Amino acid sequence: AGAGYFLLPRASAHKIDKSIAVLPFHNLSDEKENTYFANGIQDDILTNLSKIGDLKVISRMSVMSYERDKVRNAREVGRALGVGTLLEGSVRRAGNRVRVSVQLIDANEDVHIWAEDYDRELTDVFAIQTDLAQKIASALQAKLSPNEKERLGHPPTKDSDAYLLYIQAHDYANRQDRPHETSLKAEELFEQAIKLDPSF
Repeated sequence: AGAGYFLLPRASAHKIDKSIAVLPFHNLSDEKENTYFANGIQDDILTNLSKIGDLKVISRMSVMSYERDKVRNAREVGRALGVGTLLEGSVRRAGNRVRVSVQLIDANEDVHIWAEDYDRELTDVFAIQTDLAQKIASALQAKLSPNEKERLGHPPTKDSDAYLLYIQAHDYANRQDRPHETSLKAEELFEQAIKLDPSF
């Protein structure tokens, strides 16, 4: 009976290996208004991971309370969110160059599983997100169906200006202050994005 008791926590820990929370990203850009860009990258990574049926991904609303500038204790955050893995990162944008740094953390042990740096053109942002989703799925031993692989590899737009307008709009749409004013601004930006790329 004693041996069985000690096996229970291990089995439970193994079960939540495929659960992940994508924490708010740090904005390291010189222009602080680029916070919307860091939010957009975090959101898109979260959305990509949500397309993988074998993963349990915590919602954006649940993770937004974990502010970027506060010290985080991986074990406490993992326990509070009920996940075995955390993804945290930072984004620096200068013109059309983007640097995204991420680290995947085992929340139960408070240790890094891996870290990755991407220094690319803005137009490569979707390739970064696809690569990240595949690496995270592999690290968590999540199975990817052919349809999921195809969806991950299909960028929604090739127009970087349309993408920037989209993530600005998305940021306005998610703001809690002055909902009427921010939703009108979001709608205007979404329309501008669609004008640049009607297939977006």
